[in-house]
Amino acid sequence: MGTKNNPGRFDCYANALPDEPMFVLLARDPDFWSLVHQWAERRKRDVYCGLRPESDMLLVGEAEECAWDGQRWRKENNGVWRK
Repeated sequence: MGTKNNPGRFDCYANALPDEPMFVLLARDPDFWSLVHQWAERRKRDVYCGLRPESDMLLVGEAEECAWDGQRWRKENNGVWRK
């Protein structure tokens, strides 16, 4: 899982093409866990259905870890960003 100070293996900033749009969701967002988890489940389904390569399971694993880490971070830091 990546953070601002420690980018992960699948760092979207490093992988983005010049001028490629991207969307960043921070762990402080109340929908963070469910949205990241839903993305992982959809990608997993696509892999099982043959719509995505088996290697995408590495992305799924990182996304699931990120969802849980984000949920834990938000609980431990609730409101810190408001100060």
